Amino acid sequence: MTIPYIQIILLIVAVISIAACVPVSTSTSLSPTLVLGTPTGLPTASPSPQPTYAATAMPTSQPVTGETQIRVIIGDTVLTGRLLDNATARDLISQLPLTLTFSDFNQQEKIASLPRKLSTEGVPPGDDPFPSDIGYYSPVGGLVFYYSDVGYFNGIVRIGQFNGSMEALTSQTDDFTARIELAK
Repeated sequence: MTIPYIQIILLIVAVISIAACVPVSTSTSLSPTLVLGTPTGLPTASPSPQPTYAATAMPTSQPVTGETQIRVIIGDTVLTGRLLDNATARDLISQLPLTLTFSDFNQQEKIASLPRKLSTEGVPPGDDPFPSDIGYYSPVGGLVFYYSDVGYFNGIVRIGQFNGSMEALTSQTDDFTARIELAK
């Protein structure tokens, strides 16, 4: 009984293909590695969250050189925070002091329209802010105070972070006015 030449070649190709899928060593762990700040997905034009850059934690101790201390005043309550040294934060600083009306959005953040859009020069296309971060949502020109995890969205720029409790923000159930100013 003879096996046709084509069938032998197909058998060899199949064996080589299967062998290429098997790891060389079974003692080596093949676990995924997360590399911060590198692309992890493809950006899309859809408004749904799309992971493209891993978030980087902001410092929570003493201010870093280049950070600007701010105060957010809601009624008789003063919250303190700091703005980063990026183009968007610097553009916001140039507009301070500001009195803005904030609204709740999805029980995750408070957002207010700014008098004009801020620069987004040199910032990533989006971000995944942490609770207590201060951000800018470029598609609508809004200043955002995050108090819950919203996930990654294109258009989010992290520009700062609150120091301490955000109870004065999270307890607001209706629209409210806040004054944002440089700390003295």
